Amino acid sequence: MIVTVALVMAVASAPFQAQQLPQTWQEQQNFRSGPTPFEPLMKFWYDLTAMSPIVNMQPLTRTLLDREMALITIADPPITNPQDALRSGKTIVLLAPSVHGGEVSPKESVQLIAKELVAGELRPLLRDVIVLALPLVNPDGGEVRRRTNESGFDMNRDYVKLESQEIQALVTKVMNEWTPDIHVDGHHGGSPPYVITYQGTLNPAADAELRAYPYQHIFPKIRETVEAEDYVAFDYSGVQTRDGVEGWGSTSVEARKHHVYTGLTNSIGILLETPSNTHRVRRDGTVQAIPEEERYFHQIRGGVLAMRAILRAASEQRTAIRAVTTGARERALSAGATGGDPIVLEYALQSRGTEPVWMPSPGGPQPYTRRDVPVYLRWEPTRTTPRPVGYLLPPAMASIVPLLQDHDIAVYRFRTPARFDAEVYYATSVNRDSYFQGHYLKSVEVVKERETLDVVPGWYWIPTAQSRAQLISYLLEPETDDNLITWGWTDHVLEVRPKTVEEGVAALASAMELDLSTLTEQRRAQLRAQVEKQLTSRQRVPMMRVMTHQPLPVIEVQPFNQYQRNRYYQP
Repeated sequence: MIVTVALVMAVASAPFQAQQLPQTWQEQQNFRSGPTPFEPLMKFWYDLTAMSPIVNMQPLTRTLLDREMALITIADPPITNPQDALRSGKTIVLLAPSVHGGEVSPKESVQLIAKELVAGELRPLLRDVIVLALPLVNPDGGEVRRRTNESGFDMNRDYVKLESQEIQALVTKVMNEWTPDIHVDGHHGGSPPYVITYQGTLNPAADAELRAYPYQHIFPKIRETVEAEDYVAFDYSGVQTRDGVEGWGSTSVEARKHHVYTGLTNSIGILLETPSNTHRVRRDGTVQAIPEEERYFHQIRGGVLAMRAILRAASEQRTAIRAVTTGARERALSAGATGGDPIVLEYALQSRGTEPVWMPSPGGPQPYTRRDVPVYLRWEPTRTTPRPVGYLLPPAMASIVPLLQDHDIAVYRFRTPARFDAEVYYATSVNRDSYFQGHYLKSVEVVKERETLDVVPGWYWIPTAQSRAQLISYLLEPETDDNLITWGWTDHVLEVRPKTVEEGVAALASAMELDLSTLTEQRRAQLRAQVEKQLTSRQRVPMMRVMTHQPLPVIEVQPFNQYQRNRYYQP
């Protein structure tokens, strides 16, 4: 295969000779043996780490099946800790492939990119860029080509609740500590004849400049790079019809997804999705069918080209990228300190305009034709609310504190009593929407009232004057689509109630193992009274909003299990 030889040769340039670099499983198998198993995958990374002083490996965690999950750093000069990386002023790029175990080519592409960084044409980029890479995010699922991890979690839906140890480790040990400027989340998806498709953070709750940056400055570089090799690239994901009009559209953009969560934490999130590569568009406009045995190579190649373009942009645009990510953090701090600016509660998908797109053409002279269609890739806010300067949580919400800390959100506890003017939500309806990821997802309908609250020691304070102000509001506002209520963190406080008295009586009788048909009228009346009392009592949402700065007798909460090596006794 000519393209395979070209790919191998591209990696073989100075300062090392090709034979000194470890070969990937795919190179050994001529890209025709299916995805790389875990053992040869890790052997490659260990061999690369051993032969190059600029490559370092750190353990992150181990999976339920005892496979290692590691972080690779590639930096020249070598950098092994986040403090040095941040002080270097270089662009920090995270490559996080194959969170879905069956989506395998991204982990292959990252290996080839690493070789180019160590001993190929990308080596000069390390003057401006530090690369963090995971061999793969889902070691257990990857070994059996299963989407989920061993716990059954789709880990690309876990970035809010952090229940999987893999994503918890990625967030707390990499995203929080290294604060990468760019995250590259590698998947299989999108539609041929595109060799690679991409998407940035589109959720309008994220910083506007941060969302716009990859569309203006990075994605055009990806298109140019793949076109230079006789491919085409476009936005993720595929054909979508809205209001009877066929176009090209997006998937949903909840905070639980990596590239969306990334934007809410003030980094540039890039989703790369590798289509099946059944077809390829050539420079002359013809669509060429790709033999099945060659498709995996093209999938890998698409990922290599896209990551290569991202890294080059990270180098060339180092100052601008650092300015936009630092600016997003500063804007978040300022917005939280001041309060009052609009935060997004609801949003809707719209067309960003009509564009030429390669669309399926069943029965035509070619399987795909280029047509001008609407591209549904703009999410616009439809409802907002003013940002508070902070949130109050009662002691009943103590279990949420470790999760907030895992999200790098500072939490404070009241030392003495205090009185606050606050906005309080009351739930008019608590809805059980669907079963997903081991939870019955919830949503609420609320009314908001102004009240004076007397808080005592044991209550919590979450100021929004933090760099993660956007994420704080997304988690603590009860009306967003991905918050603490969604994932059941308030189930002990907010109950799903029957819609009618009759429905409630039937449910209560069933729970008490009573046969309604045999009950006396007096007993039925007692049950009705009990249900009516339940339905008329108010449910206060346990996240209250404070809109103006007030005296705060608080102290920051520290993790209860924080290791203190010089502390020998408990006072």
